Amino acid sequence: MKKILQLLRRPPVLVLGIVQLLILLGAVWSAVQPAAVYQFTPDQWEVIAEHSEIGYDEEGRRGVTEMKDWDNILQTPAMSLPAGHYRVALSYYYEPNRTEGGVEHRSGVYFTAAEDMSVSGEMAWVDVLTQQDTVVLNVNYASDSIRLVARNDGGIFTIGDVEIRQDMVYAWACVLGWAVLFALVDLCLLLLVPASPRALKNADLRGCLWLLAGVTLLSCVPMLMNSGGCQGADWRFHLARIEGIAQGLREGQFPVRIYSQAKDGYGYAPSLFYGELFLYFPAVLRLLGMSVQGAYRTYVMAVQAATAGISFFSFRQMFRHNKTALLGSILYMLAPYHIYNIYWRSAAGEYTALAFLPLIPAALSLLYAPELPSAHQRRVACAELLIAFGALVQTHIISLELATLATAVFCLWHFRRTFTRPILTVWAAAAGLTVLLNLWFLMPFVTVMTGDYSNMYGGKSFAGGLAVQKNGLWLSQLLNWRDDHNSIGVVLVAGAVAFVWCWLTQGESMPSREKKIGLWALLLGTLACWMSTNTFPWGWLGAIPVAGRLLLAIQFPWRYFSLATILLVLVSICAVSALRRGRYARPVAVLLLSASLLGVGLFYHSYLPTVDTAYLGDSAQMIYADNKISNQSWYYDSLYLPDGAVENRDGLVYDSAVTTVEVASVTRQNGVTVIYCNESTGQPGYAELPLLYYPGYTILNTEGKVFRTDNGMVGVTVPAGYSGEIRVAFREPKRWLAADLVSLCTVLALLAKFVVWPRWQKRKNHR
Repeated sequence: MKKILQLLRRPPVLVLGIVQLLILLGAVWSAVQPAAVYQFTPDQWEVIAEHSEIGYDEEGRRGVTEMKDWDNILQTPAMSLPAGHYRVALSYYYEPNRTEGGVEHRSGVYFTAAEDMSVSGEMAWVDVLTQQDTVVLNVNYASDSIRLVARNDGGIFTIGDVEIRQDMVYAWACVLGWAVLFALVDLCLLLLVPASPRALKNADLRGCLWLLAGVTLLSCVPMLMNSGGCQGADWRFHLARIEGIAQGLREGQFPVRIYSQAKDGYGYAPSLFYGELFLYFPAVLRLLGMSVQGAYRTYVMAVQAATAGISFFSFRQMFRHNKTALLGSILYMLAPYHIYNIYWRSAAGEYTALAFLPLIPAALSLLYAPELPSAHQRRVACAELLIAFGALVQTHIISLELATLATAVFCLWHFRRTFTRPILTVWAAAAGLTVLLNLWFLMPFVTVMTGDYSNMYGGKSFAGGLAVQKNGLWLSQLLNWRDDHNSIGVVLVAGAVAFVWCWLTQGESMPSREKKIGLWALLLGTLACWMSTNTFPWGWLGAIPVAGRLLLAIQFPWRYFSLATILLVLVSICAVSALRRGRYARPVAVLLLSASLLGVGLFYHSYLPTVDTAYLGDSAQMIYADNKISNQSWYYDSLYLPDGAVENRDGLVYDSAVTTVEVASVTRQNGVTVIYCNESTGQPGYAELPLLYYPGYTILNTEGKVFRTDNGMVGVTVPAGYSGEIRVAFREPKRWLAADLVSLCTVLALLAKFVVWPRWQKRKNHR
């Protein structure tokens, strides 16, 4: 403690502490201020329309009362607003017209100010299906000239009362965020600054960690831009997942199984097919008031930091050399396919899975070393396999399939070691604990995968395999620096060439560890590269009974680049490690690092100019973010629709008549769908609800049965002569609840065994 106090007296530390304290006090001051609130009635709006006539509708709302093209129509008087998030609650009537392509227009509101950069500039679209909505807008810097502007994108748009209220929950969340950030920064400085009394003793390790932190920051550069990182092919889908999880948590779902607001309220359940445990982190940030884009970018940066830490830990364990581990981590983080997944595809599941893949070869290097592993090494390997495969279950099932296939090939080849009692015990423990810990997800997943949901796969026939094969890359595309970076890249190929050169020239003198790891990684990595191309016989593979259907779930063969990347990084590390005894290790390492930096520089050169500086709004207006492409289906895909459900650009199609009762109305609120109906024939009847069918929907207030209709919707039986409301909501089936309980008990048991019990024993021994 005395050394810590002496450290705090040093001028640089004092300056840093004062800066952190001032920022934290400023955040607290902002949070304790009264919330800024403005309310406006229709007659207080100022008319700014240039092409439209402004009037009042029958309900006293003001705006465009006849079909018109786009125009900024109204604005509020100037407001004095401090920086922060604002919830804008407004009542309105909106009847959109359509584009020439038949897509509905979207109208909304946005902030404007006399000073540049005072407001973020996002447009918040309003919900077409209701006459009131609450949207989120942002103020970057305090201003006395901020106005709320209403824009009619096309159609009839009239506005009633409006309330603009500062979100103080977000203000307090900012206080917590700054406190956590400063605590992490101070901890890192305490460990890494040489003058610190708690600094790591290994100066070489400290230097490597500083460089690794710099590369991590480099890989996150686009995330530090407005809307940076929110450009890829799947980013709308993953932002919608975050929003869907947050909405489910608001409604009391835990774990969240159904996104109740998705598909225009029809509900959608990617979470039953797709692990999303790690997305609860940005969803909680969303609940605290952070914008969905900000929550997503924070998640990406956290995953990048995890990727850096896990890869460095894994490579350091394998090669027992700090600089070699640093080289591997940098090559891995800046690998073309890794960068491609983050920015060009925004493939959240896949790039999160990549963070944990290095733990698998790290565990294998312990279990399959020339010497039999000790009891401690077996425990470490079991923990690494449990974390790695458990994380793959919760992030990306296809990556889990690829990793399992590659690991199975390795283990079966080394069957003499695999089927010894100590090693087999490790595999049994890791597999069993992985299943038990993830049973809360696996039970629903198995339920739907063996049920009436067949849209996930392209088929199990030869033709289905050819459909996958045509998505593969040409052989020439494996090496070139493409704009999107979807290639294995010349850097890792150069590392593989360096390894082959070492193997051929060093012969028997090559270290056995580097030789064995390198040869296996080279063999499997080359196979993975071949499988990513359109020359691999996917047609024949898809025709294999049972296994073909699973293998074709890959959809795009170049997903095998995830395996190829980690494997060829290992090959490159083996090459440099083998060269350490000579004079070539440093120049080869510098060459590989320089080429990696050049590659990411070329990617940023082509990518950053495409980043849209506009800021997309949050919550309900997210529904219409992609309105130029689709309407009701948002940017969710159709992979997880129940059989019978047919979707087009504008919504869901009903081909079969199901309802036999009189339906007065259907409403939704807080995840509960209420249908008011009347059965007048004296015979049991049926009603079809505007809900996509997934296991778990149940009737809350009457007797009856829920079933899947021929349209893929939720159907309910109506008792003869019944008149009134039927309330339907999602409730987890009992077997799913049992699975949740098993996973919870497994977590508690592991905590008791490895945390509580050792501490209790330690205290007991000190008495």
